[in-house]
Amino acid sequence: MAVRSGQNLLEEALRVATATRRSHPARLTCLLRLAARTYGLASATLFLPDHQKNALTRRYGSDLAPAGTRCLIPFGSGLAGGAALTLTEQTASHQELHPEEAPSREAELTRAFPLLNGRELAAVVSLSGTSQTLTPARAGLRPLMPLFLGVVTSLYQEEAAERDRRRLALVSAVGNLLSSPLPPGQLITRFLRLVTGGGLAVCAVARLEADDKGKPRLFRVCRSEARLSVEGLLSREQSLALRVLASEAPCSEGAAPGDPSRLCAFGTPLGSNGKTLGTLCLFAPGELLAPDYAGFLETLARLVASALAEAVSSERITSFLGENEKKLKELSLLYRMSNTMLSTIKLNKLIHLTLTALTSAPTSLFDRAMLFLSNERSGVLQGMLGVTCESAPALASPRNGGNDLFSSRWDISEEAMATQRDSEFNRQVMGKRLELDATRNIASQAVLERRLIYVPGELEGEPDELHPGRSTAYAASPLIAHGQAVGAVLVDNALSRAPITQEDLRFLQLFANQAGMAIENSILYNKVEDANRQISEAQESLLQKERLAAIGEMAAGIAHELKGPLVSIGGFAARLTRKLPPETSEWSCADLIVREVLRLESVLSEILHYSKRPTICYTCCNLSDIVKESLAVVAPQVEEKEIGVTTRYSRKKLGLQGDCQQLKQVFINLLLNSLDAMDKGGKLAVVVAPDRLEGKEAVCVRIADTGGGIPVEALANIFTPFYTTKENGTGLGLPIANRIITNHGGKIQLFNKPGVGAEFKILLPMEG
Repeated sequence: MAVRSGQNLLEEALRVATATRRSHPARLTCLLRLAARTYGLASATLFLPDHQKNALTRRYGSDLAPAGTRCLIPFGSGLAGGAALTLTEQTASHQELHPEEAPSREAELTRAFPLLNGRELAAVVSLSGTSQTLTPARAGLRPLMPLFLGVVTSLYQEEAAERDRRRLALVSAVGNLLSSPLPPGQLITRFLRLVTGGGLAVCAVARLEADDKGKPRLFRVCRSEARLSVEGLLSREQSLALRVLASEAPCSEGAAPGDPSRLCAFGTPLGSNGKTLGTLCLFAPGELLAPDYAGFLETLARLVASALAEAVSSERITSFLGENEKKLKELSLLYRMSNTMLSTIKLNKLIHLTLTALTSAPTSLFDRAMLFLSNERSGVLQGMLGVTCESAPALASPRNGGNDLFSSRWDISEEAMATQRDSEFNRQVMGKRLELDATRNIASQAVLERRLIYVPGELEGEPDELHPGRSTAYAASPLIAHGQAVGAVLVDNALSRAPITQEDLRFLQLFANQAGMAIENSILYNKVEDANRQISEAQESLLQKERLAAIGEMAAGIAHELKGPLVSIGGFAARLTRKLPPETSEWSCADLIVREVLRLESVLSEILHYSKRPTICYTCCNLSDIVKESLAVVAPQVEEKEIGVTTRYSRKKLGLQGDCQQLKQVFINLLLNSLDAMDKGGKLAVVVAPDRLEGKEAVCVRIADTGGGIPVEALANIFTPFYTTKENGTGLGLPIANRIITNHGGKIQLFNKPGVGAEFKILLPMEG
């Protein structure tokens, strides 16, 4: 293309540079196109440096759009970077250029020269063409350099003015934001949106101090053009935040080589009153990082940090007030429950109050509650009561209880307790006998491990005995008193499916601790009452025994004194019967005297036998053999009354240490009583089998008859001496038998069936 005269070129360039209707980037592009067209260049390019003066970050060219493009050419890299670093004109071939200089393939050489504003670099101009076109182009463009410099300077001034406008708007918006009462999270998020929306940054990230769980809280807001580079920006932010926290001062870094976002980063601490709350990191293009950028960001960071500290303090105060109010309500509720549980010593009512307090208004913590008490002897948990929110009445205060939470208590009526006991759910719970095995159910696990057990819903694995479906969450808390677990309380929300919160579990544990103490106190009180009753009964028994002993001694003395005369009377009467004819009335009288004397001697013998303390001669006895011998003794009476006898003996030898003769006397006495009670053709059943006595091995002998049973009015006195229902009885047979069995450490039990018969069960401990 023919070269225009310098005057015409200058005039046209001046019109372009002063065209107010065009933007400054458009003016630069038109000037570059004018130069390339005038001198026949392959391309003409102008590079602008960033504010840190360490890289060329913007490019305008004759072959580019008017808005230009971003680039990243570090000072000293390539032709343009070398000119920017040395501030001298340089020439290079196509192969020696930086990749982002992008010369035309038609160009043989490229020449770059700095455009200075005083001593500072304002831009780098790069011309690409042939050796024949570059020399005249460089000479012809010298008069245009002031125009390029003017446009570039105006561009910088316009950008600075735009930055100031945005900053003022941002400061105003931030001021309005900080004056509004917001939680810390909302405050920092809105601040980041203002920063990115106001053009101060493309991506803004705030990293606050760790929360209660030890995790740092991260907030970020990115504009659409940076969303594809979020992961890389967050990685840079983490590294920059560590540097900021370590130095406790602002830090900045240029765009990373190869980073497509080509964003610079600036980080500053968020500190207030000498305490660092976190860090603020902004990512922006290099042209936004003006010299006063750091100071402005530090000012904003201090403002938002102060507001953030105030918001955190306000949030903590609000949280503390809420927690204190909640704790006060919880403590008052526990206090009222404590008063309620201490208001009664009746175990049954206490259990009803405990479960109703968990499921009924005003507490209503759970849908269902079950209480199990531990039985250490049998090794099971016994279901005591089950209550649901449907069967739990609203707890009412007694008339003199008052409405003050710290002075009142709850009460439950007998009708309400009866309704709870009659519910189907309670019957299911009371029918449960849970083995104390931690692998079978959580109630046993809670008791054995003495800790609260929580099971979330929808779990896989082996089902629990009480919750086979596992469709809802449930929990078990042990009832602990004096370091021992006396039982467990199970709760769930099987009706409403509402979740069980940590607060619910904490309250359940506190409540169970109080309930455990109250239940233990009630059990101990009942034990004390039982002990007092047993002591009273023992005292009465001792008095009775003393009276009987006195009577026995007196009876023994009388019997001893009477025995001598009776022997004489009987002897003389017997002599008369031998001398008198049997057909006479005198013989009949003498014979009657002999028989009555014999009967009186028998009575006196039994009285003497009962009154003296027997001596037990311990030997090894086989109880089956003793029972067989006793049956042989009464065989004549059995045959006479045609009694049907059935016997069953254990195949195992049932040996024990005892007095065989005394035990034989017991069984003969009991067999004779059964035979006397039965009419002709009755049935007698005798069983000898192993059994248990107070948890130890024992042998059992059952003697059952069909004699119609013992009259009900006589049951209380069958072991009382001299009490008898027989015409010729002495009333000492059963008392003697009872004393022999008692002296052997055993028991006699009676199972009476009026109108059918009676069964005596003798339990004797086996030899150790």
